[in-house]
Amino acid sequence: MSRLQPTTDSSRARPATDSSRAQTTVDFAAGVSVFLVATAFAFTFLPGVVAPFADTDVGDPVSANRVADHLATDRLGDPAEPYALDAERTAAFFANDTALADRLALQSHRDVNVTVVGDDGDPVALNATVTAAAGSDVPADTDTTVAWRTVTVDGDRADLVVRVW
Repeated sequence: MSRLQPTTDSSRARPATDSSRAQTTVDFAAGVSVFLVATAFAFTFLPGVVAPFADTDVGDPVSANRVADHLATDRLGDPAEPYALDAERTAAFFANDTALADRLALQSHRDVNVTVVGDDGDPVALNATVTAAAGSDVPADTDTTVAWRTVTVDGDRADLVVRVW
């Protein structure tokens, strides 16, 4: 039962309020609802943000792009002329028998394939003995990340394709 307090207008009365209560049930329900929705959103959205970088069974877009940029702008040519591959440096890179993942500083559980492909879709022949393809064959049942850069080799257009899995 609520007490009624008189107002200045004698025809209307208003309920007395307890000055120690500052929050109503509706305020509490609205605040808790907003908190629960925000928490649910965080738990459903955030795992998807880090998933491409956390799982070892999927491709690695960061490594694929890093390797493609490093090869196209520095290692296979002159840094002053990015994306213009030097035929001798490129041939030396592809003729090297050292494990490709070790030469490119990839994590031990990653594998990589690097190919320079001409307009015909086949690997470019850099000289009589070296073809621009290195690394393991890409398995058909593995998630693979592909990064490619358009480059030139001795003035001819080609695509540098890096596959990481």
